[in-house]
Amino acid sequence: MGPAYERTTTRADLSDLTAAVAAALREHAEARHLVLTDDLPAWSTRSINPPASSWPARLFGRRSNPADPDSEHQTLVVLHPTHLIVVVSGARRGVSAMSAALAVASIDQPETADGFSVTGFVGDEGRPASFYLGVGEPAGDECREAVRAAIVAAKNP
Repeated sequence: MGPAYERTTTRADLSDLTAAVAAALREHAEARHLVLTDDLPAWSTRSINPPASSWPARLFGRRSNPADPDSEHQTLVVLHPTHLIVVVSGARRGVSAMSAALAVASIDQPETADGFSVTGFVGDEGRPASFYLGVGEPAGDECREAVRAAIVAAKNP
C-alpha cells in the first residue's frame, strides 16, 4: 500500500491567496484580535488523495484515503507572532480556520517524514486537541522547523 497522500509544500504569499482562503484567514484573525500582515511566514501544502491501488477499490472509484471527501485539498500554515494559524480548504469539505497559541502549543512525537502533529488547538469541551499537518517537498522540512522554532521561542521568551 502506498502513501495515503501525495503532498507538495511551498512558501505561501499571503497577498496571493484564493478569495475563500483569504476570507477565512481574515475572519478567524479578526475574531481573535490577531493582526495579519502579508509578510508573515506561511506555507501551503497541496495534498492529493490518489485513486486506490487495488483493482476492487479502483473498480468502485475509491481513493487511498476513503474517509477524505476530497480528491485534493490545501492546507495553509501561518506563523503569527503569537499563534499558529491553519486554514484547510477542499471542494467538498469547504474552508475552515483554526489557531493555537504558540505558548501552549507543542509538537507531538513521533514526527514522520510526511508530517507532524501540533497540540494546543481548542477541542471538545475546551480540552486541547491535536491537528496533523501533512507536509511534502520542497519546503515541508522548512515549515516543520519554523513551527518548532516558533513554539520553543514562545515558551522561552
